[in-house]
Amino acid sequence: MTQIRPIADAHAPVHSDDVAVALDRVWPVVSVRWVDAEARGGPGWEDPEDMVDFALRPLAEVHTVGLLIHECNEFVALTDSRGPDQVGSVQKIPKAWITVMEIMSPSDSDIPPSLPMDGARVG
Repeated sequence: MTQIRPIADAHAPVHSDDVAVALDRVWPVVSVRWVDAEARGGPGWEDPEDMVDFALRPLAEVHTVGLLIHECNEFVALTDSRGPDQVGSVQKIPKAWITVMEIMSPSDSDIPPSLPMDGARVG
């Protein structure tokens, strides 16, 4: 028999200490490839051929690169920007949807010491 967990048990409560610890950490840049859920149709009737065609198509693979704020058994949480007192929007991706996740860590030889900001090309 399938056991259903109540939503209240799905995630441990977040404590202010956990937030402080997360804010003090360096968030690594990660590359995440994941398969997205899709839906089509509205409250009215739909063309059967269009709906079956949609149903038979493979799910779309998505590629997201961002700063890894949090990772647990159920999901990862990423943001695209972090400032001293602000954070960009946060995206939570269920772990079951992730096909590949890599930490991005270039070697010192892969990146120049600084990038020109005047439109000049590097290299």
